[in-house]
Amino acid sequence: MKLMKTLIAGAVSMAFLPAVPAFAYEAGDIIVKAGVINVIPKDGNAEVGNSELDIDSDIQLGLTGVYMVSDKIGIELLAATPFTHTAEGDGGDIDGVDVITTKHLPPTLSAQFYPMDAASKIQPYVGLGVNYTFFFDEEDDAGLGSNGLKPSFGLAYSAGVDYMVNDNWLVNASVWKVDIDTEVKGGAADGLDVEIDPVAFMVACGYKF
Repeated sequence: MKLMKTLIAGAVSMAFLPAVPAFAYEAGDIIVKAGVINVIPKDGNAEVGNSELDIDSDIQLGLTGVYMVSDKIGIELLAATPFTHTAEGDGGDIDGVDVITTKHLPPTLSAQFYPMDAASKIQPYVGLGVNYTFFFDEEDDAGLGSNGLKPSFGLAYSAGVDYMVNDNWLVNASVWKVDIDTEVKGGAADGLDVEIDPVAFMVACGYKF
């Protein structure tokens, strides 16, 4: 009987404790996301004589990892499988001509701010970070004697929203605006400034540890 009274008293006490949903974002949480990411460079990426260069977009597998420093602040690392882009002449003497094809990886490290209550199932956020983009496997399609493109450092601005499906699984939509400026190395176009400055969109599923 004494044991029964103790159990009942414990159950009543727990019933009056404030409810803390399991989906709360807390310091120490690790959130991993994987999905489809589309990198779309701006138009008019470089000027070549009486022509411009336009770089096409590409879709790859995007990966992000977030470590929650607190219930409001997270640190995110963005990675992806290599993107492939071709720069094509737009107007003038090289209109429609493929000039250079390159692959690149754009790892980006950002600090994020989550304004909602930590227990909310919907978690919008904004971020500010730094991007490092390096280029490889360049193809000199136009025979300009180029040795590729220089690496780029620049700022990255981001925003997104997580929706917790249950205690651990979530879906995410996010966008980045990245400052990527590079130069052609060697050949007839040596020193040519190329401003890529893409917008990247990602739709992903994630898991919170």
